[in-house]
Amino acid sequence: MPTVLITGCDYGIGFEFARQYADDGWTVHAICLDDASRDKVTALSSKVHCHHLDVADEAGLAALADTLHDQPIDLLINNAATFAPDGPGTLMLPDIDEYTRVMKINAVAPVYVANAFEDHVARSDRRQMVFIGTRSGSIGDNGSGGHYAYRCSKAALNMAAKSISIDFAKHGIVTAVLHPGSVATETRKGGQIPVDQSVTGMRGIIDGLTAETTGTFQRYDGGTIEW
Repeated sequence: MPTVLITGCDYGIGFEFARQYADDGWTVHAICLDDASRDKVTALSSKVHCHHLDVADEAGLAALADTLHDQPIDLLINNAATFAPDGPGTLMLPDIDEYTRVMKINAVAPVYVANAFEDHVARSDRRQMVFIGTRSGSIGDNGSGGHYAYRCSKAALNMAAKSISIDFAKHGIVTAVLHPGSVATETRKGGQIPVDQSVTGMRGIIDGLTAETTGTFQRYDGGTIEW
């Protein structure tokens, strides 16, 4: 069976990806920020391996990549993300350190994850790499403004993923940015889409990725989103 590596598996979309792939018999390498998540993640299956790691820790990523050096990774899901609360003023900006933290986790860290595991994905049969984005990061779709740190970080992620799709094409790696919809999770009670429905939809999109659709921005329920 194939192997998937998923970041941000403590809860929500990442945990649901791990659960669904584990149920289908995949080997799952789940990266969690909180080591307290280990028990519930590894309880999913004997083929689920939990790695306690901050995705913004470059040295930690390199160490994990070295630990898994002989493990091909068929599918890499860059899911880990964070949000910033609104601040004061017209733009409702968080303080600059918080803004920078969101950029680091949402836009910078996924590039370093992709770089760390490039060879693992290139050695696999499926050779797929996806980034969980959001239509909030679409410049063309922005009609409401606000949420500067989150929107800007996800727009930057789009650019990074597009560039990665070009640079990794020489290995036959297929990439895409996926919009999961407005998902109801532990930290987002107002979402309208059940997390299992969103993940099932994204898995369908992943299964359909080809060299012709690499470097695209796709909805969980089908169709593309303008950058």
